[in-house]
Amino acid sequence: MKGLWLQDYYLFKRQRLAAVITWLLATGCLFGFGSWGIEIGMSLFAIMLSMLTLTLLTANQQNHGLKFLLTLPVAKTTYVQQKYGLLLGQVTFSILLMTGTAWGLATMLNWRLTLTSIFQQAYLVGLLILALLLVLVPYQLKHGPTATQTFMSVIGALVAAIIGGGYLSVQRTTWGKTCFNDIVTAIAQHGPTNLLLVITGLVVLLLGYSYFRSLAAVKHLNF
Repeated sequence: MKGLWLQDYYLFKRQRLAAVITWLLATGCLFGFGSWGIEIGMSLFAIMLSMLTLTLLTANQQNHGLKFLLTLPVAKTTYVQQKYGLLLGQVTFSILLMTGTAWGLATMLNWRLTLTSIFQQAYLVGLLILALLLVLVPYQLKHGPTATQTFMSVIGALVAAIIGGGYLSVQRTTWGKTCFNDIVTAIAQHGPTNLLLVITGLVVLLLGYSYFRSLAAVKHLNF
């Protein structure tokens, strides 16, 4: 497994400038949007993480590289475990980095935000990032980079439609506004902890499903 980590490390070095620029943009969002910048900044990390993770997979799959790699003394299970370990590590690091950056700025600029609330916001967006990648990784392992690009476009369109539809329902319909107010009231009364626990549980289930789908996709590669 050490060789797999080294391979991804050298591939990541090529993308380090993009990672630094993304962090600077996220920091700029914190200056420009205040507490709302946490969600915006983490969304930028979502784009960077998605591209980085899929780029690593694409590098393995180019010119039948993944098939060649698995003819070496690298077990298919080891390969999948390493990729998911890398994925979880990237998301965890992004959450901690965004939390630390936001907390430093909040202290410096005297924002009325606690470390807990900052972490909860970053953690929520991080969970959503992870859920997206848990869908994309097994799809790319099975169908390849080209099909995944089309699939990402479809997912992007669906997310935009859901967000746009939700916004319009809140603005234009009574039931939408009522549902939104009920959710806000429940979070205000009980805090976001219960909501985060529920979402975490769902993402854990998705993680297990995604892992076994990825393992099946790798095992069915034709050599």
